Amino acid sequence: MKNHIVLGVLLGLLSLNVAAEQYTISAQELTSNLQQGFPFARSYEGVEAEFSQPKLVIKNLDNEIEIEVKITVTYRGQNFVAEGLIVDTPTIQTVDNTLRFERPKLEEFFINQDNMTDSSEAVKVLTQTIGQTIPPIILLEFDKVDISLISNEPAKFSLSPQGLVLEY
Repeated sequence: MKNHIVLGVLLGLLSLNVAAEQYTISAQELTSNLQQGFPFARSYEGVEAEFSQPKLVIKNLDNEIEIEVKITVTYRGQNFVAEGLIVDTPTIQTVDNTLRFERPKLEEFFINQDNMTDSSEAVKVLTQTIGQTIPPIILLEFDKVDISLISNEPAKFSLSPQGLVLEY
């Protein structure tokens, strides 16, 4: 009798695990959601940097999400344009029901177009910001995800080649 109860409990737990709902959101859908938080600007020692045109990249083999951005840097009335990479570990925030980068950082940048007569000082200042935290970036607001599941907040998430997998 005792074995039957244990077997029943195990089968019940397995059926709960199988019954979990999943919903996948593509990188394109997440990029569309990111548009709400961009552009944003930061000032560093007289150098203005505007971050715009975000594109979310999912690296499921590395279990990472990155944001590619355009950075327009203005210094003393001149500018250069760069491509940058913002990284962080995404976390679920239960307070506002979001998936976000809580402490995102500029990891690297590459200049695409330099319109400055001497960009060395602006490049130096922007280089010094690599690794410094910028304000949080909301990747997804769960309340706005159009799915009818048990709750708006997923139990966990993972990455796949198809996108961000939310598990409820």
